[in-house]
Amino acid sequence: MMKKYRFTWVQLLLISSFVVIFLGNSSSNAKHEKDIDTLISHIEQQNGTKIEWSLYAREPVYLRTTREWLRKKEWLEKQFPHMNWFMSNDAGIDVFVGQQNHGLFSETIKFISTDQNRQNSSYVVYEVGGTSWDQTVSNHTEDKVGRLFDKEPVIFSCIKGEFNEDFETFIHHSLDGLLQAFQAEEIEALKESDFYSISAKSSQLNEPISFTENGMNMQIGLRKTGSGSRTSFVIGTPILTIEY
Repeated sequence: MMKKYRFTWVQLLLISSFVVIFLGNSSSNAKHEKDIDTLISHIEQQNGTKIEWSLYAREPVYLRTTREWLRKKEWLEKQFPHMNWFMSNDAGIDVFVGQQNHGLFSETIKFISTDQNRQNSSYVVYEVGGTSWDQTVSNHTEDKVGRLFDKEPVIFSCIKGEFNEDFETFIHHSLDGLLQAFQAEEIEALKESDFYSISAKSSQLNEPISFTENGMNMQIGLRKTGSGSRTSFVIGTPILTIEY
C-alpha cells in the first residue's frame, strides 16, 4: 500500500517557541526569494515537471499592550485593503486572517497572538502558494514580504512535482545528478523500496537549520507514483512544508 508522508513543521512553527532558534540566523529577503527560483530552475534542468509551489514566512512582533496589537491589526487592514480580513480563534489562540485568491496562486496573512495579554507573544505569518511561478508572481511575493515584515523573516520555499522516470530508474541514474545540480551533500536519509527522504546541505541555498551541526538546509522527498511510471517529488528549503 502506498505510504503518504507529511512533515508537520508548519504546525509546530505556529504553536511552539522552539522556532525562535531559526530567527537569529536569517539572511536578506532577496536571497530567500531567489531560493525558490533556484529550486524550480534545477528541477526543470533535470526534466522535472512542477505541479505546485509554496512559500511560508514568519516573524515575531513584540507588542507591549493590547492597544499596540490593535494598531498593528489596523495597519494590516490599511496596508493590504484588497485582502478579505476576519478574526478567528483556534484553541484559545486569536488569529487575524487576511486572504486573497489571484487565480493561479493564493495568499494568506495571519497575525497571531498566543497570549490573552498579547505581550511578546505575537507574530505575523505569510503563506502563499500556487501552480504557476513566473517573474510577475516573484515580484508580487517579494513586494509583499518587503512590506509585511519589519526585519528578516524566516522563509520556507517548497515545490512539488514529478520526474518522467520510474522510481528505480530515477534513484539509480538521476538522483546523483539532482544532488550535484544543487551542489548538495547528503546528510542523512530514509530509504525504502518506494520512498526516499533525504536531508542535505546545499551551497546554493541560503538558510541552514541552526540547531543542527551539519548546516542542513534542504530536504528531498521521492516516491513512486500510483502508476509506477513516474517519480513524485517534493523539494524544499530548509525543510519540507508540502504533503507527499
